[in-house]
Amino acid sequence: MRSRIVGQVCLLGAAAAALVVAWVSTGSSPGLVSWWLAVVLFGVLLPGWVLTRCLRSGPVSTTDLGWAGPAGLVLALATWLVGHLVGHSLPTLVVGPLVAVVLLAVPATRRRVLRTADGGGGRAPWPAWAALALVLLAVVRWMWVMGLSKTAPQPTARFQLYYQDLLYQAALTGEARRNLVPGYPMVNGEPLGYHWFFHALAAQLSGSGLDDLDVVTRLLPSVLVVMLVLLAAAVGRQATGHWSGGLGAAAGVALVRPLPSDVWTEGGLSPVPGYWEVSPTALLGWVFGLALVGCLIAVLRRSSDDSRAPAALLPFFAVGAAGAKSAQLPVIVGGVALAGLAALVLEWRHRRAAPGALKGLVLRYAVCLGILVVVMVLAVLVIYPGAYGLRLDPGAWPAAQSSLVYGHQVTDPGAETTAVLVSLLRRWVPTVLPALGVLVLLRRRPGDPAGWIGAGTVLAGVLAAMAFTHPSASQYYFTMAALPIGYALSGAGVAELVRTELAPRAESDQAPIAQVRSRVLVLLGLAAAGFVTVAVVRRLLPSNGRRPTSLASLTGTTEMAQTWLAPTLATLGVLLLVVTLVWLVGRRSLDVLHRGTWAALLVVAAVGAGGFAVLQSLAPLSDPGTPHSASPATDRAKRPAISPALFQAGQYLRLHASPGDIVATNRVWSGLSPAGRQDNRDFSVSALSGLRTDVGGYGYAPRLLEGLQPGVPYTVAPFWDQPRLDAELALVRAPTAAGLEAAYRTQGVRWIVADERSGPVSADLARLTDVVSHVDGVWLARLRPGGA
Repeated sequence: MRSRIVGQVCLLGAAAAALVVAWVSTGSSPGLVSWWLAVVLFGVLLPGWVLTRCLRSGPVSTTDLGWAGPAGLVLALATWLVGHLVGHSLPTLVVGPLVAVVLLAVPATRRRVLRTADGGGGRAPWPAWAALALVLLAVVRWMWVMGLSKTAPQPTARFQLYYQDLLYQAALTGEARRNLVPGYPMVNGEPLGYHWFFHALAAQLSGSGLDDLDVVTRLLPSVLVVMLVLLAAAVGRQATGHWSGGLGAAAGVALVRPLPSDVWTEGGLSPVPGYWEVSPTALLGWVFGLALVGCLIAVLRRSSDDSRAPAALLPFFAVGAAGAKSAQLPVIVGGVALAGLAALVLEWRHRRAAPGALKGLVLRYAVCLGILVVVMVLAVLVIYPGAYGLRLDPGAWPAAQSSLVYGHQVTDPGAETTAVLVSLLRRWVPTVLPALGVLVLLRRRPGDPAGWIGAGTVLAGVLAAMAFTHPSASQYYFTMAALPIGYALSGAGVAELVRTELAPRAESDQAPIAQVRSRVLVLLGLAAAGFVTVAVVRRLLPSNGRRPTSLASLTGTTEMAQTWLAPTLATLGVLLLVVTLVWLVGRRSLDVLHRGTWAALLVVAAVGAGGFAVLQSLAPLSDPGTPHSASPATDRAKRPAISPALFQAGQYLRLHASPGDIVATNRVWSGLSPAGRQDNRDFSVSALSGLRTDVGGYGYAPRLLEGLQPGVPYTVAPFWDQPRLDAELALVRAPTAAGLEAAYRTQGVRWIVADERSGPVSADLARLTDVVSHVDGVWLARLRPGGA
């Protein structure tokens, strides 16, 4: 047991040290980082580890650290809920250690937590711990290069343009800190209709809210990525029964990229590296979703390895997945449904089970599906009522692909079919290719639910993205929700087969070391072949790097489709040829070729091809430096800056305003759309102050998305109550005592935050209100009671 605990502590220490370096190097204050580490280690992971040990049998396992993350997050969300119900904030740094102490104080649970019996814990050799540590260090590195170095913890002279979705997440965090049922904070009185568990978690962990911007956009997402990788290692170990499966699953989640055969848009989807920061709701959904899959496998399979999972938390992980991302639970339901169907078919074909065993199998699947469906329905009714703009429209996806490939809509069915084929080969084949390792699990153990759940989840995610549509293309989050689960189980399956192939064979004439060496060289050669193929194809792009739709020489639909397809077809053709040749040679040279070898070899080659993108994201020879953004003067969208003065105005409101105060502002529009129309997504005032605005950026309001007129982009759609917006803007542009009194009395407005970057500000504010500050064009004013 001691070696397993030491291994987990060293692994956690390496990840924490790397994160500290990345955070501090990119602008986070050392004091905040120290406090944040204490919150995560002692407020989340410690009680999560103790709870995991209480809920599972057996001695300390190498997988306990992986399960500690999601278990601790469940406790943090429960603390947030209890705090709102009792009306008092409950600090995580107090509640978390207290829960651990209470559990350790009870003799029965203390014996389970500290059980030292040998056997069943799953030893892992030190090279396995070292390899997993390297995976984590690589993860922190690409987060540092691709995310942390591009987003400042607060506005500076060099960084004043934030991605609008990051500000949206920060605004919802302030809303979740104030209200048990969050609303849409940018338009006071509007319902939310959006998944908000991430924001409740961020509000619970970030304390007073003064550091919300850093916690929401940088600190919490990077911690969740590390938790996801550790959890993938735990689920992969559980699924395969060996530490190599855990290592493969961790690498599958952290280091797999779709093969980038060209430099154009709409290529393969890369969920964790591409969306961990800009969509932290999806990230929390992946953590809870993968934890849910591990528990489902444990309940459905009930093998000795499944005792590692805290299956009693299955309903809580289901609720967490549903509340974190609305797309997460539906794709898992698809995976469990396919696994149940496969189990019934296999039992019927082989007549292997006694009637009682078959009844138990059906009951387990029915109970699991029942829990998931009930939670999913309750989430739609309670957590995020309404469709939020999502609608079923299978015809929208082919039309969108035609616009992408040809630059305009087409009426010819043949041309539209060709565009669909282009999209399937350019986007979906590279995206799904790394998940083909689940076929290895299916081939080696057809009756095991792990492979079927992985395959069904990915299939459901892809089909949902094609069947539904959303004004902001959010239907792709169904696929995003499924891919990390598929990649984790795929990595576990490939790693298990590789371990089996590398094991010396008694019937071979070669020495054991020679056998292993030759097979390692073959695998490395395959990965290198994938890497070189991508490099060569990108070098020889027929358009010299320009998108086909921007080439005047291409006029016909056939020519355009061929240009789109050429790089991907060339890459896939070479990979399939090389993999098949290696597989055929293996069949001739080996007496027994394990099931699933061809699929595993193809995944290895695809991972090598994706290594081109991995190497770019790691940037091993460069210093990422501190964050800096384009200047407002050179920004193409002409977005108004998020200046240090605006940030300080928000900090003042966090310290001096009451939680129910409403802010009037002229920061409603975030620059211009490509067509030159005003973009309705300025969420900055709510994000920085933690308060609701009378009318701020309304672009993500459910009322707008659900009532959108055909052909009108949601980002430029007008506000639905123009007189209300005009009255608010008049408080800034042409204030009067009567107008201020009406806003104070009818809208609850207590403050005005006006920014000269977003329009003219009347000097009469100084006469009619109590101006707190006027710095760098940013006005902060307090309204006088009764408009006095």
